Amino acid sequence: MNTLKKRLIALSLLTCVAMTSVVGCGSKESSSSEKGYSAESSSSDEDQETTDKPIDIEAITNESGNPIKLPVQSGEAGSGGVTAENGMNLSGLDPEDVNTSPEPEIETVTVVNENGEPVTESVPVTNANGEAVTEAGGQPVTEFVPVTSVVAKGNQTSDYQSNSEGRYVLWMDISKDENFVFNDQFIKVQFKIKDDAPDGNYPISIVTDLSSIKGVSIDPDKIVNGTIKVGGSTPAEKDYSNNGFVVYGDTIGAKAGDTVDFYINCKNNPGLAAVLLWFYYDSNALECKSVKSAGEFAEIDGHPETGKSSSN
Repeated sequence: MNTLKKRLIALSLLTCVAMTSVVGCGSKESSSSEKGYSAESSSSDEDQETTDKPIDIEAITNESGNPIKLPVQSGEAGSGGVTAENGMNLSGLDPEDVNTSPEPEIETVTVVNENGEPVTESVPVTNANGEAVTEAGGQPVTEFVPVTSVVAKGNQTSDYQSNSEGRYVLWMDISKDENFVFNDQFIKVQFKIKDDAPDGNYPISIVTDLSSIKGVSIDPDKIVNGTIKVGGSTPAEKDYSNNGFVVYGDTIGAKAGDTVDFYINCKNNPGLAAVLLWFYYDSNALECKSVKSAGEFAEIDGHPETGKSSSN
């Protein structure tokens, strides 16, 4: 995968031609256009750009002389629009290589005999330290407990076929010579769970490509995929405060036919100037309705209503 910095440089050269969010460019940008920069030639420039060259912030301005800000953009991974017009590679992973197959909900049940009575087994008794309790003669003390088994619940069938689909989320702000710090919820994805979606755990896989204002790649210490549990209860929120810089998805409970808000979150963000991430889901069970910025990031983005699905 190419670095985000290279894509940012290519994007900066093409903003006034390919992006409707910027209406014009300053003299230096115009000069580049006059020299014949196009989607094809800028893609070539992207391949030749070295990774240690910082982005020239002052050279990238709109008609008012203000440096460029790109609000949150979202679209299907590998689709047209931005990808087709400016030559940037926003395709991400091949969705066919991403496993979004639902996992059945798991439960522990008591095993019963043919008469419906619980089956029991003899097990050693242990004390608080995990040591076996013995009688005066040294014989272990035992007790009878029900036999349990872990089984899949719900109506998930083995012949169900998933269909992985991906979307990208792109944002950058080089209007200031500084990184932006935001935490907790920062991308809100609204999913419609299809009426015929079988019960099960549907993973939302996340891939990131992040950059600082200097074009240095920022790799999270940990990325945790999210899960939409159809037919399941809402689990307790996990605490990632002590795991370094973490990007993680929600784990939420829902039922077929629901419309839910799924958030992509971060903790201990060191500061970013650009975000490119992809998320993948099972489109046979879930329909992506919209993608928006959220929380502190929505205030930085300034356009929380952008990034809606083209299907809306």
